[in-house]
Amino acid sequence: MMQPVKILGGGIAGLTAAINLKQAGIDVEVHERKEFCGKTTCDFQLMENWIFEEDALAALKQFNITGNFYVKPWYSLEFISPSLKRCLKKSSEPLMYFLKRGPMEGAIDRALQKQVIDAHIPIMFKSTLTIDDATIVAIGKHKPNFMMTGISFPFDHPDSVIVLYDDRLSHKMYTYITVADKIGQLVVINPIERTDHELRLDWSIKRFEEIFNVKISTIAHRFAAPLSLNFLKSARIDGRYYVGEAGGFQDGLSGFGLMYAFRSGYHAAQSIIQNDDYDLRWQSAMLKPIEVSHINRYLFEKLSNEGYEKLVNMLGSQNPAIVKLLGGDDLKSIVKKIYHHSPSYLLHPILFWRKLSPLYTFLLSLPGRLLSR
Repeated sequence: MMQPVKILGGGIAGLTAAINLKQAGIDVEVHERKEFCGKTTCDFQLMENWIFEEDALAALKQFNITGNFYVKPWYSLEFISPSLKRCLKKSSEPLMYFLKRGPMEGAIDRALQKQVIDAHIPIMFKSTLTIDDATIVAIGKHKPNFMMTGISFPFDHPDSVIVLYDDRLSHKMYTYITVADKIGQLVVINPIERTDHELRLDWSIKRFEEIFNVKISTIAHRFAAPLSLNFLKSARIDGRYYVGEAGGFQDGLSGFGLMYAFRSGYHAAQSIIQNDDYDLRWQSAMLKPIEVSHINRYLFEKLSNEGYEKLVNMLGSQNPAIVKLLGGDDLKSIVKKIYHHSPSYLLHPILFWRKLSPLYTFLLSLPGRLLSR
């Protein structure tokens, strides 16, 4: 009699794998170290809808995710430069989806846990299973290189998603605020080796108070979590299948990872079901956008505040040549082009301009230099 597939970790990737294995008639058990599955904190999280061709909700149906959970489509994103120039970009199709996370009603975590229980898949809470004894590893992050610090707070403001670029607050990354159902969440992302994460969070709170002209007087809770933007060329290690953040499945440019969690869990299950090569399977489905995102991360980290100003100006420009370069004015089309065309098409011109700008400034100054002689 075959031993059941043992999944270590009851997050999105692990539960997705369990659901698909069970539907194929394979015995499976989930080992979760907490008393419940999923994220510890209760908040809203954005599920990306631009990396892959199919709509994210349609993809979840393909991955056999059928539970009822809170979901709200979102169609816009506001970009703010270091000097507080603002650019609101919109999409005709959902750019992303708000999901509830954590141990609360309507959360995707709770919906997946219920689907697993309804399928009579055993969940071993407070499990002490080790990685060595697991078939699928769905816990832990692969070599974290960024740290997210943030707050959630009551905020009587229209639903919003705002990104602020400023190396003084978020070095080589970004600070963002989301508002959904009168709950605000502010998150600052910085390289993990920094020692001033809390200070930069406090600075970011003051900056957003300035932007919104409000005072954040009540903070529901503060939180911190590591983020890994490194990925493994192979996610099949020592006979085990690594999924989600454990396998480094994360967008290298923006840090989004929900769809990668669902997809990697699904592909690990299908690899076991079909008895095929897991690495070939996930690489065929996901390697290209991951590699493109890491190329763009390399370029993004060279921009600095001067480059961020140009980036926000470019996004807000109505110059026909720039609009054509961006691929139109629809934000989802612009972002999809980043992942499905030349990876450096948007950021490379900004870097190129940064290299040429000293020469351009010198040439403009020549008439004055000559006349002053």
